[in-house]
Amino acid sequence: MHLARCIWRIVAVLACLASVTRAGSAEPSSSSTSLPELPPAPSLDVGRPTPADVEALNARLERICSSEAEEREAAAREALEVDSKLVPALRLRLSSLAEASNHEEMKQLLLVTRKEAHEPVDEQEPSSKRKKSTDYLQLVTEHASPKSKTWCQLASVLAESRMLAQIGSVEAVRGLIDVYVRFGEFMRIDTQLQLAGLGERGVPALIEARRHPAEKIAKWAEKQLDALGKGIPGEAVRTSNLQVLSDVLRAYGRVRDPDAARIIVSFANSERAQVREASRQAIALLGEVGAWQLRDTYESVVGKKPPRDWNWERTARELFAEFDRLRSAEVSKLFDAGIAARQSGDLDGMRRAFDRVLARSPDYPKHDELAAGYLAFAEKEADKRPSDALDALLRAERLSKGTDAEHKAAALRLVLQAEQLASSGVADVTLLNRALELDATCSRAKTALARFQHGELKAEPSSRYVAAAAIGAAALFSILFVLLRREAPPVPVAAAEPPAPAQQPAASQQAVEQRTSELSESAEHKTNEPGSEEPGS
Repeated sequence: MHLARCIWRIVAVLACLASVTRAGSAEPSSSSTSLPELPPAPSLDVGRPTPADVEALNARLERICSSEAEEREAAAREALEVDSKLVPALRLRLSSLAEASNHEEMKQLLLVTRKEAHEPVDEQEPSSKRKKSTDYLQLVTEHASPKSKTWCQLASVLAESRMLAQIGSVEAVRGLIDVYVRFGEFMRIDTQLQLAGLGERGVPALIEARRHPAEKIAKWAEKQLDALGKGIPGEAVRTSNLQVLSDVLRAYGRVRDPDAARIIVSFANSERAQVREASRQAIALLGEVGAWQLRDTYESVVGKKPPRDWNWERTARELFAEFDRLRSAEVSKLFDAGIAARQSGDLDGMRRAFDRVLARSPDYPKHDELAAGYLAFAEKEADKRPSDALDALLRAERLSKGTDAEHKAAALRLVLQAEQLASSGVADVTLLNRALELDATCSRAKTALARFQHGELKAEPSSRYVAAAAIGAAALFSILFVLLRREAPPVPVAAAEPPAPAQQPAASQQAVEQRTSELSESAEHKTNEPGSEEPGS
């Protein structure tokens, strides 16, 4: 019995140890399931265009080939009025033209046109040294041959390249570069001119073109990046355009450039959600190329090296989880600071704190508190800072979708917009009526509507108060004028005599008066004598 009891105790201890071991080994597994997933990058496929877009594009290009000069010129100008939704149709049409056209004939026609226009035809001249006014589409339309199929194809290609350059998105710039790839050397100069006009917006597609299968295209893309001053990753990411920065990060991820790995990882915890998402997509595209940079960053953030058995994907997910945890803590501090500022009456400080919260976490869960704070700021600053109030109201509307706060914010926004129009002499009653439909209790809308109906565009003080203030000011000015301009009283002759003492005896006073009387009589006597007139009287 004793032996059996000991055996059972040993078995129980071993079972406990086994359960603890299983729990410890299961912890990383459960932890890994809760880690954020690697976001997928946007596809390079532009998709199929809709029939309506294809029809609209064909109608535009048919006008380019019109026999009427005015219609051709108008169609060339309208090439700059294009929507990004036409990118799939444009790229499909260019691909069809590249397969169906005679490139050599198009090249000769372009050379002849340039000679007729006295435009230099040195193909080796850098595009930066060419005339800025050179526009091959304009040259072709001015020297038109509408009956020539080759001319129509050349004009269509040039018009489509202008449309792609006008759109300027990374998908459109890929199509613009494809014009040079598909049609050949005679379209290189025109493509370079369009890229120069795009500036930094053409950088992402050029980075991707550096890994083009054709070595000629890859070297050409490298030269274009150098010309733009964006030849290395550190220069390429120097931009204030968040969309361009996001596209640049994804482009480096697509080409799996090891020199850009550290820069890509550094943006994985960006305050801007758009850039942060693009960086993580680029890391997923880099794959194993960025493994060492991920491990180094994890060690610097967490303070310890990641386990050796973690692959690049596990390291990236663990790093993203740590970034999210730290950012969540910082965002919570900013939110608490904003609430404290509002409670103390510092609505401006509250707005700055809330702006930083939304910059770091656009989908922060405490929408109601944020919306209420922005609405309070707008109500207070509507008169002094209407532009800031409008920005706050837009945020309040977004954060309070489907609630009464959304209606209040939208109503106040419409009233402020109506007041801005009124300041320029336009009384838009429709905006005020819409505001009252959204919020019937909006007193500001009611006041402005009553003012508009009486023909008063601006809120001005009553004329009675203005008149009273004017009368009071005039009276005060008159009193001050009289007091300042009043002259001193005339001084009598006797005042020239030395003043008498304050207290004199009665006899002395009588003597003085008698002496004064005698002097006065003597003066009158001399004046009445015949010889006393002044000479020449």
